[in-house]
Amino acid sequence: MPPAPPSSKPSALRFLVPSARDIIFVLLFWSLLTGPLSSRPLADADIGWHIRTGEQILATHSIPRTDPFSSTMQGQPWFAWEWLYDALLGILYHAGGLNGVVWLCALLVAAIFVILLRLLLRNRTGLPLAIFLMLLAEGAATIHLYARPHLVSWFFSLLWFVALERWEQPPAPRWLRWFFPVSMALWVNLHGGWIFGLALLGTYALAALLEGLRTADPFARIRTLKRARVLGWVLVWSALATLVNPYGWRMHVHIYRYLNDRYLMDRIVEFQSPDFHGWAQRCFGAILLLVLVGFAGHRRAVPLRHLLIALLAVYAGLYSSRNLPVSSMLLVLIVGPILWDSFVSLAEKPGCWTWMRAWAGRISSFSERMCAQELQLHGHLWPVVTVIAALAICMQGGRLGTRQVIQAQFDPLKLPVAAAGTLQRGPGAEPVFSSDAWGGYLIYRLYPERKVVLDDRHDLYGSARIRQYLILVQAEPGWEKVLEKWQIQTALLPARSTLANLLRELPQEWHPVYEDNVAIVFKKEFKKEAREDFPLKPQRSLPSPVRGGRARGPGEI
Repeated sequence: MPPAPPSSKPSALRFLVPSARDIIFVLLFWSLLTGPLSSRPLADADIGWHIRTGEQILATHSIPRTDPFSSTMQGQPWFAWEWLYDALLGILYHAGGLNGVVWLCALLVAAIFVILLRLLLRNRTGLPLAIFLMLLAEGAATIHLYARPHLVSWFFSLLWFVALERWEQPPAPRWLRWFFPVSMALWVNLHGGWIFGLALLGTYALAALLEGLRTADPFARIRTLKRARVLGWVLVWSALATLVNPYGWRMHVHIYRYLNDRYLMDRIVEFQSPDFHGWAQRCFGAILLLVLVGFAGHRRAVPLRHLLIALLAVYAGLYSSRNLPVSSMLLVLIVGPILWDSFVSLAEKPGCWTWMRAWAGRISSFSERMCAQELQLHGHLWPVVTVIAALAICMQGGRLGTRQVIQAQFDPLKLPVAAAGTLQRGPGAEPVFSSDAWGGYLIYRLYPERKVVLDDRHDLYGSARIRQYLILVQAEPGWEKVLEKWQIQTALLPARSTLANLLRELPQEWHPVYEDNVAIVFKKEFKKEAREDFPLKPQRSLPSPVRGGRARGPGEI
């Protein structure tokens, strides 16, 4: 009797069965969109001016070259180098409001960490260890888990690492050398993190050169030096691709001056070194310890390129807290296979306890079977359905029928939501002075009716104006002169800030027209007729904002 033809049901069922990566993607996606992490994407207020910039690009069909948002720098040259991401935000905001903005953040973050998990598995890291390392990297990334353009740099850094590792496995496809300059032409218009991409590519070129010079095999030397030469040319072409932006070489000069302004770099929080008091910093510290343990106990020599990449990642993470997410992902990708190889070797190590060898053998065997099954599941149906369904819900105002499912909003306990509403409803169109950390939110709420005096685009304002700002908000000698020089008529300040307490002591000049536990609004030379439009509201019983161990946004100097 002839054998029955193979049934198509197993393949169809395999397409429907979710993998561990699918489950993790869906959980992480929904946790950012409407779950426990939903407060993170909009926790940084400068997403507000990104949204308004995107709307302006879509309305005018042009990229801004002068500042439209502030009264102090209006008409001055402004480099909106993240214009392409801003335009995408403008489209999503028009389609789904803030829900659409958070949808994009959730999609990018979930995709990044699922790709990270897949890379760990393909590099022969056991499933339990791979999930643990992914969670550590995700914990380190919470320090900067905002709906800002830097998420694109996380994604591109991961893709470039994958492409460079593929280059190390001959024969490398010829299209790979064009991947870097082509993707760079896109990256440079999305976020300024393209500088790290060039550093990553340069590190691989340097590693190939050093390996070629130190090898004794003449044929291996020729091959390695040829790869180093090609990588060098790819680096040159990728660097030239960074000129494909609306501002040309002037943007490079502007970024160089910004990053070399020591006054700003020493005072912007996200450019400072991590203090290791928060959970994100502790996760990065745990990763550093695992790297030390992995390198110290590894039986074989670690490839030179991995040593150099590890040094680059450690330096970048310790230099600036904003680099912790990318540094953590690169470090776990390097140390994951090393740690798993050391763990698997325990099953065959004669000096180990019997029970330890038995457990190591069972876990490694179980993980091998699970990894093989995991990598066979390629359907990813459920993540696709989840993303499309969530987008459809966002475009319906976050409602599923009559139920409000998604409701992204700025936190009224940390941002001046009610105070900004009072300014919207009140008379007057004079510029508003506020904390630079709140400037982006005020642009989102008040533009174009009102402009801000200053916000957190520190590269626009420069160190001279930021010095004056700090003199004012910290009540240093000369603060009154700054107040008069900037001709401030309306001030929206944190309720318990130093400047707010000082203005309370000047009732003849400054009158509070709104106050709650978060913010207070002052008006100068307040007239009796205006008091009826700006009634002084009683102190509301709002809980004090909880400040966790996160790195503050770039505006919180």
